[in-house]
Amino acid sequence: MPDKLQVKACLSCRKVKMKCVTSEGSGKCDRCSRKSLPCVVREHCRGRKPGMRLTRKEGHRQDRPVATASGRPRADFFAESESFQPHSLLSHQAMKGRFSLQNILSVDHGTDPRPSDSHAVPAGDPIVLGLINMQVASSLLEYFIEKINPYISQLDPALHTLTYLRKSPFLLTTVLAASAKAFSSTLYPALAAHAESLFTQCFRRGEKSPEIIQAILLTTYWKEPNDTRAWTSVGLAIRIAIDLGWHRLSPTASHKEGLTDLQRRGIRNIERTFLVLFVYDRSLSLQTGKPWMIDRNELIDGAESWWRDELASHNDQLLCAFVALRLLTADIFDLLTPSKVPAPRVERLLAILDTRIDAWQAKWLSTLPSPAVKNTCHTFMMKFYGFHTRLQLFSIPLQDKKPRTTTTDQRQIHEIKPFWLSFQNATAMLQLVVESSDLLYLAQDSIHVMAAYAAVFLIKLLLSSPPAVTSEIESIATKVIRDAAGTFAGLSAPANSSCTFQARFLENILLEYTRIRSGRFDTPRRRPQPSAFSSDSMQEQVTVQPSSRLSLGFMLGGEELRPSLDSSPGVEYDQASYSFGSLLGDDEGAWDFFAQAGFNIEEGVFSC
Repeated sequence: MPDKLQVKACLSCRKVKMKCVTSEGSGKCDRCSRKSLPCVVREHCRGRKPGMRLTRKEGHRQDRPVATASGRPRADFFAESESFQPHSLLSHQAMKGRFSLQNILSVDHGTDPRPSDSHAVPAGDPIVLGLINMQVASSLLEYFIEKINPYISQLDPALHTLTYLRKSPFLLTTVLAASAKAFSSTLYPALAAHAESLFTQCFRRGEKSPEIIQAILLTTYWKEPNDTRAWTSVGLAIRIAIDLGWHRLSPTASHKEGLTDLQRRGIRNIERTFLVLFVYDRSLSLQTGKPWMIDRNELIDGAESWWRDELASHNDQLLCAFVALRLLTADIFDLLTPSKVPAPRVERLLAILDTRIDAWQAKWLSTLPSPAVKNTCHTFMMKFYGFHTRLQLFSIPLQDKKPRTTTTDQRQIHEIKPFWLSFQNATAMLQLVVESSDLLYLAQDSIHVMAAYAAVFLIKLLLSSPPAVTSEIESIATKVIRDAAGTFAGLSAPANSSCTFQARFLENILLEYTRIRSGRFDTPRRRPQPSAFSSDSMQEQVTVQPSSRLSLGFMLGGEELRPSLDSSPGVEYDQASYSFGSLLGDDEGAWDFFAQAGFNIEEGVFSC
């Protein structure tokens, strides 16, 4: 019989105040072996021991995993449980991106079931497959980091080298495809097809990592015009991030003692990606009218100082500025709905918000390099997003379909300020486009959607305003739209590019406006009688595709959605119906214009 050795009591024996005896050569004490209990020996906490670490959050020492008889590390899983909820009691590995029955029921908590050779090139590498050679890949990556990445603030130039990116074929391929679309169109089809294949494989296998999230986002910035997956793809990326526990990120994680610069950059890479997801989530929510998925946390609330870290890249300023802007307007759109809030209070809130957006723009523009320095797209995007946010805010009071006062004159007085401020910000957006022509070719799709929104808004004002107002603003509005269309057309972009679609869309809405104006504004405004155009009869005549058709090509192309109302009988004249309060109301005659130019009335988004 083997000799019995007296050792320090393990945790299981210590809890029941039993002696802990182990046989020589055994990895467990006799009692733990009989009862199939985890046998973990904890050193006495006298000073800082080699096998201990101090956690900042909990303020006490914890054991590192000790080795089992098989030689594999093992976490003291039950001792680390913080509560009696499933996410704490069940396998922590399963709750951090590996949620499966096998991992939940595994006895090897804390071990990695998929060891891999860190030096081996993963399968699917585009260079190994011969889709591109090393020299061209290096050049395209350099183009992406210097020219394209400043628009999206997603990669760290010091971290995302070619060697680093080759660890993730999906991310490397999407980076090279995005760069090739702008700089080497002959390489783009093969790279884009390979990126789609890798996307499918990652989704099918349920793979999760920061690189996969970044790659998914990259597939949404410069999509094909008929690609409708932006909303669902960003939603998938957010769910992966939450599955990895990013919603609990701490703003001080990268400042722990003992971390190398590379480790700190890796942590900041995760934090940066989560901030990008937050901004993208809120932007898509505003553009589509759908709810957002990411709530605020410590990292998001502290983003205004996150970019000041010594390892921050020059693009982190723009990202933090956009986080601050989304926090500034997070809940305000529901609050400013005229049907919920009295008109005087809406006006006061708008005045406060306008001042705060001015302060936001002045603060963050002062932190950016001068226009003579590279990355002038940051200046353009801050101004553009500021104008766009003001346009959305000040157009809210114009959406009220119910008169707020008893007379038309009083109604116009109440709404004249939101009207003019909306008009000014819409024109400012398109004027900025004209002034920044050298920055438009590489701009992501969201910039094109915002520019199209500003143009459509201006035309809607012209079609819905009284003749006296239309005569004052018509020349300004049509000129700025015409100049913007010429700017996009002058870029000589490929036929299937966003710039070409945008130029055609802006030209179409001017042509449609001219056609509608010649039939509508020669006489007083017409109002359809219920017998001729009831909501039920209109619904029977119109078939609108579901919102899953939202894509840049769908938004900027052109497709008839409504029958023409110009030649319809049964209308009467109503000069008194003019008011700014009905600018975005139920004027079916004005909406026919948008059907011709590419605007989906039922979905509230641009359409084709």
